[in-house]
Amino acid sequence: MMEAEQGGKKIDRKQLEAWLAQVLVPVEPNPLFLRRLRARLVTYQGGGLFSGWMMVVVLATALLLAITSLGLFIRFLLGWFNLIGLIGRKKRRSVDPQTVTVTTR
Repeated sequence: MMEAEQGGKKIDRKQLEAWLAQVLVPVEPNPLFLRRLRARLVTYQGGGLFSGWMMVVVLATALLLAITSLGLFIRFLLGWFNLIGLIGRKKRRSVDPQTVTVTTR
């Protein structure tokens, strides 16, 4: 049995339910409140998966990902060319040393 204490007296469950039924009466909300509440909701009643903002965010993310990937690819390509150039320069120096002559007039 559920009991609540009210000012030193204990109330049994049926008395508490009767008191709550008298006190808690459903009230119709104000139309202005309902209008403001609906205005705050972005989507309601299953507004759909593909909203306009979601498409913009997805496209912007895809564009940024593509630009970042292209930048990373270019960095790897330049590094590879640099490595090939260093290896080629080492081979030329070890096989045929070049002498530089400076003449003055």
